[in-house]
Parts: sequence; structure tokens; C-alpha cells
Amino acid sequence: MDRIEFVEALKNSIAEKSAWLNSTELPKMLESYRLLHTCVHNLYDMLVKRALITPDPYKLEKKISTIQAPSDSPYIESERALVIGSRFSDYETMLDFICTYFKISVENLDLPKIKKLSELNNSFQWANMSMNNTKTNTRGLAVLLNEARQNLPAISLSLLNDSLSKSSQCITEITRILKDLTDFKREEYKFKIRLDFLQNPKFPYDSIHTPAEEISEIKKMFSALQEKIPFYSELINQISEEDFSEEKDALQLKTLELLKVRETKVEKTKESVNTKGAILDTIHILSTLSPTYSLIAEKLSENCKILEGTKNTLMNRIKRFLRKAFNMKEKPIIYRFLIEDKQKMTKVPRDVDISFFISGIERKSHFLGVIGNAASPEHKKIASSAEDAILQFVNKQISDNKETLALLTAADDYFKTTVNAASRSKIKGLKIDLVTVNNVLVKANKKRAEYVAYIEEINQMKKLGIKDE
Repeated sequence: MDRIEFVEALKNSIAEKSAWLNSTELPKMLESYRLLHTCVHNLYDMLVKRALITPDPYKLEKKISTIQAPSDSPYIESERALVIGSRFSDYETMLDFICTYFKISVENLDLPKIKKLSELNNSFQWANMSMNNTKTNTRGLAVLLNEARQNLPAISLSLLNDSLSKSSQCITEITRILKDLTDFKREEYKFKIRLDFLQNPKFPYDSIHTPAEEISEIKKMFSALQEKIPFYSELINQISEEDFSEEKDALQLKTLELLKVRETKVEKTKESVNTKGAILDTIHILSTLSPTYSLIAEKLSENCKILEGTKNTLMNRIKRFLRKAFNMKEKPIIYRFLIEDKQKMTKVPRDVDISFFISGIERKSHFLGVIGNAASPEHKKIASSAEDAILQFVNKQISDNKETLALLTAADDYFKTTVNAASRSKIKGLKIDLVTVNNVLVKANKKRAEYVAYIEEINQMKKLGIKDE
């Protein structure tokens, strides 16, 4: 086809592919990044809890403005806990930045940013988490995870293996989408060069007869530009080949074929959908909160000790002495949290017995861990229940955990604002943990909504006398 016809075909294909990537593929990629972040966060917490890595004390103070993969340089084996702890922490923080602040869109993701994402994705090779891996970070993390497996409770071991498996799946999906996006951005770049240069009235297109001549003229126009546009020799060469080579027709068709939107059509089968399995998946998603809640309970206990330590006045010491001398029960420690009411856009005060609240978080951690274990009697009891009963259970769990999230958010604010300035740096923040809890609840809620919508569709079809074939 001639030049004008080809440019017009490119224009339509670019617009269609861009819209499809923004509406379909990139949201999938963001969802995969969120799941990856949850898995990595769970692994990080597990390693910290078992004292296998040294947590980064400056983690929350680091300001991130761009994507940067952690170093993979060699280190002294005796410093593995410190080095891998720091690098794995940076990796987890970078994933949090991508999920929370980074804009994943066709417009924002240029080729250099895609390259940075790819480098970050290769920081740890989840599909080959081996102690013999040639990559420094992967090998170091594999050694630590192998140590973590020793004497690990069954539920925690299951969570560890599940996190590794899901991380590998997420990276595979992210890599597939980034490959498609990279191909698109390369063609988009070529299209923009055609519009800015080849469609320019000053471009001597009629006097050009060979690929070399076109490349030469494009270089001249690049040198005259005031603004900086990257010059990709490989892509410029492809433009000239598509315009003047003997195989130009085949190359043009190949380019348009590359830009085609390929929707995956799922054919209906006669096999019925396992609806009970779908709602049980929601329970499994919620169970991944177990290690996060465990870590939160530890942080709250430490924060409580720090805050109460600042109140160790002479009068309080005398009161404690008298209570102990007369065998009087200790008074509960009551903190006044400010709970955000999102509907009324206000904060409502609530008095909370902090010891009871922390023990409640610990119980919740244990409970979620138990119901997430398919071999536990509790899980089997839930799985044998009717679907309506399971749905009611899921509804209650999501509601309860949303309330817990609101209380934890208020607790984080309370400790940070109430403790004196001298002890403020000792307070352990919950920001990253709260993001993890929120992401899990969002995913669980989405899974529940999909189940409810499917059940409603089946019931509606039955009312209309339509059989699901």
C-alpha cells in the first residue's frame, strides 16, 4: 500500500491498541503487581519475624520518585541478613510505590520506564528460587527461605510456598503484558516519527528513493530539533525499510498484524462452574492476612510499651506499687482513637482497651491462618456448609476486617501523634501493613462480587426459563 494509506491504517490501529491496553491489559498488570506485592510483603514479614533478615530502619523515610531495581552486586556471606534484608525491603517498597503511586497507562509508560520495570521484575527470579541460582539476590533469598522452612508450622509453610508460586505466576503475567506494551510503544514511536517528520511539508519525500536516503534526511531533521526526542536507530531503519525496501508490503502487513487487538474468547463448555469453589477462594484470599496481622500485633505491643514508658512518672509508680501491695487488679489501658467516618467525612472518637484490642488482632491472625489451611477441621467444616452459609461467613469476615482496618489506621495515627518527640522515632509505623490489608480486602471483595453476580445471573435465567447449557 502507498505511504498515505499505510499511515492512515497505522493511525487507526495505534488508537485501537492503545485503548485496549489501557482498558484491558494494563489493569491486569496492576492487579498482578498488587498480588505480587502482597506475596512479597508476606515473605518479608516472615523472614523478619524469624530474625533471618535485618529490617531496614529507614524504610519509611525513603522517598521514591522513580523506579529503581535493587543492586545485585556480590556481598560477604556473613552480611547476607543485612544486605538481602535491605535489598528485599527496597524491592517490596518499590512494588508498593508501583501499586500505590505510579501511574500505569500507555501515556505514562515510555520505553525507558518499561526497561526500568523489567529490571525491577528481574531482581528476584521467582520461577527459579534456587540456592544454586547465578543471580546474587535470588541465591541469597533462596538460602534464607530454606532456613525459614526449618521447623516452620504447616500453615506458615503453606503460606510461604503459596507466596512463591503466586509470585512466579504474577511475574510471568506482568512480563507477557510488558512485552506486548514494548512492541506497541516501538510502533507508536515509529508512527510519531512519520507524523512529525515524514508528513512535514519540509521533508523532501519525493526526492527520496532508497532507505539510506530517508535515514539520512531523518537524521538531518533530528539535529535541527530544539526539543530532545530519543533517536532509536533500529526503529528508524525499520521505518525506511517499510517505506522503500523491496519487502515493504510484507513489512507493512507485519506491522499492522503486530498492532492487532487479540481478545481471548472463552468458549462455553457444558461443564458446570464450581460456584462453591469460587466463594471458598475468597476465604483463601482473606487467610493471607494472617502473617500481616501477626506482625501488626507485635508492632502495636511495642508501641504501647514505648508510649506507657513515657508516662512512668513518680505518681504512676506509686499507684502501681499500691495496687501490687494490695493485690488489686491492674486498670485497663484505654486509648481514645479517632475513627474516620468516610460517609460523614468526620472522625468519631472511640475508647479502646489496647490490651484487649491487640489480643484480638492476635486471635484474628490465628483464626485466619487456620481457616486458610485446607487440612484443618475448621476449613473442612466451612467447606461442607451450604453456599449461602459460606457467603454469610465471608460477608461477616470482610465487614469485620474493614472495621479492623479502620481501627488500625486510627491506632497508627494515635501512636504517631500522642508519643512525645523524644520517643517518636521509636514508634513502629503501620503504613505498609495497612496498604497490604487494604489490598487483600479489595481483592476479596472483588472475588465475592463476582460470585454474587454469577449466582444472580443463574437465578435470573432460571426465572426466565432459560437453561444454562
